[in-house]
Amino acid sequence: MRSQLTRHVFRQIIYNELYSSTRCWFPATHYCLRAPRGPVIPTAPRRTLFGFGRKPKRQPKPVDYEPGFQLMMETSNKLSMGARAPPPQQLAQAFVDFFRSKQSAALALEDIQARYALETFQHLQMTYTEDPNFGLTSEDLRMALGLMKIVGRKNYQYKARKELAKVIFEELKKRRETMTDDQEPLVSFDHDLLPFIQVMAQFGDALYARDLVEKYWEDCLKHVGALPWSRVVRGLIRENKVEELQDTVDIMQKYNIPFDPKFHENITVFYAARQLDMEMTKKWYQHPIAYKRPPTNLTNATVLKLCISQGELEWGDPIFKSLIERTPEEKAPWDVIFQWAAAKGRSVDEIERMMEVMVRRQEEKGLTLSLDMETFNGLIELANSRNDPYTAERYVALAQKLGFPPNARTYLLQLDYRIKVGDLGGARTAYARLRGEETVDSEDVPLVNKLIVALCAEKRHNYDAVMGLVEDLGERKARFEPETVAALSSLHLQRGEMEDLVDLLNTHAFHYGLDQRALISEVLMSHILNHNTPIASAWNTYNILRQTFSEIDIPTRTSLMQSFFTRKRSDMATHVFGHMRQQQVKSLRPTISTYVTCLSGISKAGDLESLQTVHNMMKLDSEIDPNTQLYNALMLAYTGCGEPNIAQGFWEDIVHSREGPSYASIQIALRACERVAFGERVARDIWGRLKRFEIEVTREIYAAYVGALAGNNLFTECVKLINDAEKEAGYKPDALLIGTFYNAVRRESNKQKVKEWAWAAYPEVYEELMKLGHYEIRKSSGEDEHEFVHSRETFFDIGAIGRDVEP
Repeated sequence: MRSQLTRHVFRQIIYNELYSSTRCWFPATHYCLRAPRGPVIPTAPRRTLFGFGRKPKRQPKPVDYEPGFQLMMETSNKLSMGARAPPPQQLAQAFVDFFRSKQSAALALEDIQARYALETFQHLQMTYTEDPNFGLTSEDLRMALGLMKIVGRKNYQYKARKELAKVIFEELKKRRETMTDDQEPLVSFDHDLLPFIQVMAQFGDALYARDLVEKYWEDCLKHVGALPWSRVVRGLIRENKVEELQDTVDIMQKYNIPFDPKFHENITVFYAARQLDMEMTKKWYQHPIAYKRPPTNLTNATVLKLCISQGELEWGDPIFKSLIERTPEEKAPWDVIFQWAAAKGRSVDEIERMMEVMVRRQEEKGLTLSLDMETFNGLIELANSRNDPYTAERYVALAQKLGFPPNARTYLLQLDYRIKVGDLGGARTAYARLRGEETVDSEDVPLVNKLIVALCAEKRHNYDAVMGLVEDLGERKARFEPETVAALSSLHLQRGEMEDLVDLLNTHAFHYGLDQRALISEVLMSHILNHNTPIASAWNTYNILRQTFSEIDIPTRTSLMQSFFTRKRSDMATHVFGHMRQQQVKSLRPTISTYVTCLSGISKAGDLESLQTVHNMMKLDSEIDPNTQLYNALMLAYTGCGEPNIAQGFWEDIVHSREGPSYASIQIALRACERVAFGERVARDIWGRLKRFEIEVTREIYAAYVGALAGNNLFTECVKLINDAEKEAGYKPDALLIGTFYNAVRRESNKQKVKEWAWAAYPEVYEELMKLGHYEIRKSSGEDEHEFVHSRETFFDIGAIGRDVEP
């Protein structure tokens, strides 16, 4: 008899809590006997004078690495930097410890973990010359190869896993070939070959696996029968290689392997159970079976369930009839019969009458009663697949009416369909009842993860309910899916719980592959890039992001840097750039494009201190060879920070470089001339070169030249240039030209002079500039600004016309 002492019961006993069963007719109405979960021994009073009794600052949880993984990860980083790796003895032990921990927990190998293990293995092969086995016994390698067969819940990337399996298999094969005559291998070759074939077939290389089966069939695989072929076939189905699948079946016949009912079941059930392709399921179900034998009952039942879910009842009718005809009554598949009747449109009441008739006939004939809770669970699952929670609840009520109480699977199905329809209160109730049942292989964990995600997505969060579920999973040491960690991260960010966020990520983030970690990092990045996020929260989130997700690429880091420039925090943006500069991995260090983006942001911010910091980093960066674009950015940044004299020095560097100036270089150099003493001399020199070499003058360069002269108070010359613009350059005076003139002149009196001239000379352009923006200044005397108004002056508010330049 199954024990009724479930996990929930033990927890109530440990905490001295009152236990209440969902089946009890008289449940407790209050918890007066509940003891507090704290220490029962009174504590001594603490001194608080001068802070002696102050609570210590909370320390974040240490990062939860699997045994050996941290050392392998550090080795990979050191090798990428060209630094010295840890001693090979330690690396070999870390490799073994890591795979042993995987073996004891029966956890799948993530791709990023496989990549670090592969680099460690290859490094040991090349450097550990003192030991021909480089610290890893053949049994260690077989253990690692066998663990690679474990498949995670979701198929992400498996490239590194396949490469690791290949190098381990080749090493095992090499050791077997180099054995002397007096040495006997502990296991046969097929003991190594079969798991390797399975890994290749499972993770996207089924054709290679088929080649291996053919190559070694006669020598060492023939005695195992159809097993390796079955693995190849399933791999081809996963990869959706229809033609190769048919070719494989033909090859099997060449090796006298019959297409028997079991093989027919493998292919058909694989297609039907995963609902991959109805037409392919039909094709393989109708494929001739050896010796004209019928399909197995499992094949028929699975195909009928697919027909129900896909609405192919007419095609499934002959299968249903043949199943009933050739099955004796005492072995009749009543679960399938009732589901088929429900799919045909029979109501719950009609199903009830069918059950009553079946029970009566079996009692009359003395047969074992076929009706149990699993029969009702199949009907509930059918209603669930049709998104019909009302009918599902009626089946639960019918089961209880006939004396079959809900079991763990019933509550799992209730939990599933209630989450789907958004009935989260009902889902929590179903989970509370499920805790009183014993589940097998933690089958409830995926649904609990879904429930947590759904609760976190609500507009009004039930925080206590979410944390209760999280605590329950944590106590069970169950797996948190990456989607769950992402949802919890978003919840903590919304509540400003940074310490809880750090603990969450340190506990779970380092157990996922790169694709899975990206789901979590995107939540943090979205929070940082959201302009409604307070600046302090955005900065704290960024620090958590960079410390936890060191693999974030340069474009993502650059967008984060730009977001801080947008927030007018160039100091923080410069720190982001500095963190990129400190990266140990070369591919994550800033490029010329990153320097240009950073300098452009500093130019708009006018932050000289940040500019000097970034410029010094560039001088020390041996991987950066300055080009015209980088010099343009430096020119622009120093001009924007009020150092046009330094900016002009970069113009000289550009002029004397092999690449030479671009149109942007000319425009930026002319812009620098606006604020430097005697800048008109340099501007005229540049203009003279353009004319002398007959270089096409763009509208932007023409406007920049006007701005350079205007910045040096050459009003008359600027007016002449604007008036002659159409004749000299083919451009009519427009908002860009006159707006640049207005923005470049100094002092408000000169701006007012430009405005009045524009109103008189080019009224259409004047009106266009007024639409872009303007403001009014009132000049008055007296204490009240509304009295004795002497004059009103209107000024353009035209923003960055002629100011924004892209390097």
